[in-house]
Amino acid sequence: MASDTLLIFVLMMSSVRLGKSAEALFNLKCQSAVGVIGQTTNISCSIESQTGSIDINTVVLTRFRENKPCFTFQPYENRVTGDSRFKVESLPSLQLHNTSISDEGGYKYYIRTNLGHVNAEFRINVTAVYSPPIITSEPTEIKDGGAADLYCRASGGYPAGTIHWFDQRNTNWTQNAALQITQGHDGLFTLSSKLSFRSIDSTWGPFRCVVLNYRYEEEEESTTHLRREANSDSVSSTQVVMGTVGGIVFLIALVLFVLLLKRRCLEQNSPRNPDGVEEETALYKVVHKKAADEDQNTAV
Repeated sequence: MASDTLLIFVLMMSSVRLGKSAEALFNLKCQSAVGVIGQTTNISCSIESQTGSIDINTVVLTRFRENKPCFTFQPYENRVTGDSRFKVESLPSLQLHNTSISDEGGYKYYIRTNLGHVNAEFRINVTAVYSPPIITSEPTEIKDGGAADLYCRASGGYPAGTIHWFDQRNTNWTQNAALQITQGHDGLFTLSSKLSFRSIDSTWGPFRCVVLNYRYEEEEESTTHLRREANSDSVSSTQVVMGTVGGIVFLIALVLFVLLLKRRCLEQNSPRNPDGVEEETALYKVVHKKAADEDQNTAV
């Protein structure tokens, strides 16, 4: 710790003497970087020189509003102190591995060379992509002309973004929605949007919930198809019709059953001719007719 403090003190003292001449010879430029949480952030820097080659012997990285360097590197000794997640990609550019929310902010970059020293500043912005949004509704089944609420929730993003609502015709309904933003212990944000209708029409669906990041760029979206509630009047009419048809079928079956039962009863109660009666009757008629014919001939 004492050696690091002494190093910074020596560098600062030497910069007083060589600063003006060094700035006239070369210039350091760094571009601000955008890192994704958990990934590697590349910090691109370059040296513009009016002379030949420049030998870098020390780099010091310090955060704004802090005095103690967060990272130092001495190439000739291959000595690194401070945050080990910082790496030298190719001098003077840097890398930051496993980027976190706490890394967001401004930095002062100091480089000492064989020609003197030079300073530059840059900023690291940190982002995290939101999860695909989940849409729910209350009630679950929508009744045309009734009140309804649509909910959309997306989490795990950074920085805070927003949610927009669109129907099937791409009409923006966001002005009818209320957005709630909460930040967790991990620093990540959760977006919750509620779209309310006093009188909804199921033909407006499907609805899209679109998640926009802090730059107002679309990140994720989900679509919901409204589940329409069955019409109670039509259900009642159907039930009445079905009940009527069922009653008619039952009555027809009952009448047929009664007729069948009556027929069986009549068949069982009607008298039956004994064996040979029909044959005897026919024979009697023939004999009687023959006798009548003979009597008629005799009378003649």
